[in-house]
Amino acid sequence: FVAAYFGTHGMAHHLETIFEAARLLEDDGRIVFLMVGDGAERARLSAMRDERRLENVLMLGQQPKSMMPELWALADASLVLLRKKDVFRTVIPSKIFEAMGMATPIVIGVEGEAREIVEVAGGGIAIEPENAEQLAEAVRRLSDNPELGAEMGNRAYEYVRVRFDRRELARRYLEVLKDVAAAPA
Repeated sequence: FVAAYFGTHGMAHHLETIFEAARLLEDDGRIVFLMVGDGAERARLSAMRDERRLENVLMLGQQPKSMMPELWALADASLVLLRKKDVFRTVIPSKIFEAMGMATPIVIGVEGEAREIVEVAGGGIAIEPENAEQLAEAVRRLSDNPELGAEMGNRAYEYVRVRFDRRELARRYLEVLKDVAAAPA
């Protein structure tokens, strides 16, 4: 079971939570955490992973865009994590839409609108940001219940396909602009 984090390895993400969850799950040989990306924290995180001897965490650097479909195909769950700060309650990480588009269930450790999107879609499991125990529990739950992950992934895909299709959003936006332009001054 591959729990994957794709994206920036920066200060905003508190990716140490992945290492703490990996430690909690290190005896379960079925589960691996895959981290793909680069950023200001990557070198420190890589050293931390090595220091803790976390053999169930694989870190790859930034990958070419052409490799991403193959990497997404490996993911049984997508991890979307941010620090527990009020400022991140208004952030919607674009990676939730990538995961939904790939029919991959999401473990979302973000509060606010991003969490609401995932919950309304029925596309994943919400956890408290920076909570390694909840992250480990969510990953174990999905690994123990592949049908649940498939259901969540399919619901997420249908939700994003219907509500966030760029062509449909552009069409609706154009209608709003036409209405505004046609309104009397």
